[in-house]
This record gives sequence, C-alpha cells and structure tokens, in this order.
Amino acid sequence: MEIKILSPHIEQAIYEGYFDDVSIKGACLQFEDKFGRVMVGELTESKMRVSIKMPDGEKIIIISKVRWVKKDIPQKLHFTIGVEFENIEDWQLAAVKKLVSIKDKDHNMMWSLWDNYQKQI
Repeated sequence: MEIKILSPHIEQAIYEGYFDDVSIKGACLQFEDKFGRVMVGELTESKMRVSIKMPDGEKIIIISKVRWVKKDIPQKLHFTIGVEFENIEDWQLAAVKKLVSIKDKDHNMMWSLWDNYQKQI
C-alpha cells in the first residue's frame, strides 16, 4: 500500500506501508519514514491518501483521517497509525469489505502475528 500524508507541516512524499488490521470503518497501518520527515505530533488528526492494491490487481484510493499514532521504536522511524476512512463511496466500501473478508479467513494467522508483535514491544 502507498500512503501520502496530506498536511502542510509534512514534506509531501509517498510512503510504502502495510495493513496491520482493517475494518469497514478504518485501519491500523504501519510504515517507515526512512529519512525522518514525519513528526508524531504532526501526524495526529492529519489526512492521508491511502492507495491500496487489491488481490485482483485493482487499485483503490481512500482518504482517511489519522486518529492515533505510535512510534514503535524511538530510535527507528517506524510508525503504527490508526486511520478512519472518510467519505467512503459504495464501490470503495465494497473493496474494503473484500479485504475484511480476506482478513477474516486468515483470522487465526492474524492473531498469531499480533501476539508476536505485542511480545516485541
């Protein structure tokens, strides 16, 4: 997935990231800022353009609002953020529901990964 932060306080750049979790209302995303351009305080309440490549190759873009931010390791530039999808259209919602159904099929695997992640922090 590609993430673009829509804030006048953050240098415009596209970050590569991935879903940690997803629901029909929002998602938990992770990304790395290799060049240290993002400050935690500037992310909160900012908007993001989240570009998602679906398993069938289709690409969808959803504007989202950052609800919470966690810098995983202070010395590293890795972020975990919670976003709420905004003004989502029916076709976008259908695509997100596809992702949620894929997630539900892999539910046990996801919880296993989450447990391992929690043990690392």
